[in-house]
Amino acid sequence: MRICLKKHAFILWLLFAVVIAILFPTAGAKGGLFHSELTTQFGVWIIFFFQGLSLPTRELKIGYKPKRLHVFVLSWNYVLFPALMLLLLLPLRFVLLPELILGFCLLAILPTTVSSAVVFTTVSGGETSNAIFATIFSNLLSILLVPAVALAFLSAGTESIVPLAPLFTKLLILIALPLIAGQAIRKFLTDRSAWVSKRMKPLGNWIIIFIVHCAFAQSVSTGFFGQLSATSILTVMSSTVVVLLVVSRLVWWSSALIKPTREQRITAFFCASQKSLATGLPLITSIMVAAPWLVDGAAVLIPLLCYHPAQLVLAGLISDKWAQQKIQS
Repeated sequence: MRICLKKHAFILWLLFAVVIAILFPTAGAKGGLFHSELTTQFGVWIIFFFQGLSLPTRELKIGYKPKRLHVFVLSWNYVLFPALMLLLLLPLRFVLLPELILGFCLLAILPTTVSSAVVFTTVSGGETSNAIFATIFSNLLSILLVPAVALAFLSAGTESIVPLAPLFTKLLILIALPLIAGQAIRKFLTDRSAWVSKRMKPLGNWIIIFIVHCAFAQSVSTGFFGQLSATSILTVMSSTVVVLLVVSRLVWWSSALIKPTREQRITAFFCASQKSLATGLPLITSIMVAAPWLVDGAAVLIPLLCYHPAQLVLAGLISDKWAQQKIQS
C-alpha cells in the first residue's frame, strides 16, 4: 500500500490541490494570500530554467538516427494527433463548454513526455538513445510551436484585433529566457548542473501542483465551476480515455509503416502517444498569463490532468507485457 501511494504521490497531490482550491479558493485566487498573478509566473520561469539546466543537448548526437523515426514521432505530436482530436471533438462540441473543448485542443498540440517516455521505452526493451532524442527534440520544438499555434488559434476566434507582439514578448520572458539561461549555465558547469537539476526535480513537481491549485482557485472564485455539471466532468474523463486508446492503437499500427526494428517501434509508440504535463502545464499557464482575456479558467487544464494519469496506467500495463516478452525471448 505504501509503495503504491509513493508511486502515485504526484497525482494524489494534484487531486488534493484541486480539492483544496474548490473548498478554499480565496488564498489561491488573484489578489489572494498567495498572490497567484505573480507567483505562478515566477513558478513557470523556474520550471523552464531547470528544464534548460537539465536538457542533455550533447546526447542528441547519439540517438538522431534513423531520422524517419523522429519524423514519425513529431508528425504524431503536432499534426496527426491534433487532426484526430478535431475529428473526435465533433460530437463533443454539442455537450461540452467551449473552455473544455479548448482544453482538448491544447492537449493535442503538446509535446511528448520526457522522463516517462524514456523510462517506459527502456523498461520495455526499446531504444533508449532514440527515446532521449525524440523527447528532447519534441519538447524544444514545443517552446516555439505551441504558444504560436495556440495564440494564432485563439486570436482567430475573436472579433477584435489582438496585438501579438506584446504577447510573444511576455512568452519570451516566461519561456525562452529561462531556458536559454539554464542551458548557458549547463554549458559551463555540466556536472554540477546535472546534479542540481536532478535534486530540484521535486521542486518542479511542487510548482506544478501550486499552479494547478491557483488556476482552479481562480475559476472557483469567479463562479466558473458552477457551470460544470457532473455529466460534463464524466464526459471529459471518458472522452480522454477514448482519445488515449484510439491514439495509442493508431500509433502502434502506423509505426509499422516506417519499417522499424522492434526496439524502434516500442520507442515510437511511447514517444508519439504520450503528452507532457511537466512541459504542457507551464506552456498553457504561460499562454493564460500572456493573454488572460483569451484563455481564462482552469477548465482548459482538465483534459490534460485527466490524460496524464490515464497514459501512465496504460503505459505501465503495456511496458510490463513487453518486458515479460523480452525476458521470455
